[in-house]
Amino acid sequence: MTNPFEDFDANLAGEEGKTTETKTSWFKRLKKGITTPSSEKKETPEGLWSKCPQCNYICTINDLREALFVCPKCNYHHRIGSNEYYEILFDNNEYTELFDNIRSKDMLGFTDLKPYAKRLEESWAKTDLKDSMRVVVGKISGHEIVVAAMDFEFIGGSLGSVMGEKFSRAVDYCIANLF
Repeated sequence: MTNPFEDFDANLAGEEGKTTETKTSWFKRLKKGITTPSSEKKETPEGLWSKCPQCNYICTINDLREALFVCPKCNYHHRIGSNEYYEILFDNNEYTELFDNIRSKDMLGFTDLKPYAKRLEESWAKTDLKDSMRVVVGKISGHEIVVAAMDFEFIGGSLGSVMGEKFSRAVDYCIANLF
């Protein structure tokens, strides 16, 4: 008499169903009907879909962008970079970056798991950002405003001397231009 219950441990060990046919083959298709040859399968382009880390809802990046990077199902706010933030904030996506000529430097020769100078070089190459803070000026609802936003993509938004300098210059710019 056959056992009506599946032997789960035998399945995990790969012992169940060891016949002469399966011993010679390490892979056996259990379901028939998959007829698409590998050469005809289409790859999904990278960056087309996004999965919500809160509720696992999957939507296209364009749908998420239209929802201002807030999950349409659970209202989870996705992390966005300063560029996306500025696109949302400013009228007609028009703004000017201030103080973009200032770059971070490793004045202390700091090293933890790897030298800070190497981290800086990797971040510059990977992100096209010069520091973890970007300062821009533009119009929101017709009113000119200065916004300084941190960008996590640059070494996790690390606080350095350049960030402090940009913040200080942003304040000076506001005072000089009567904001």
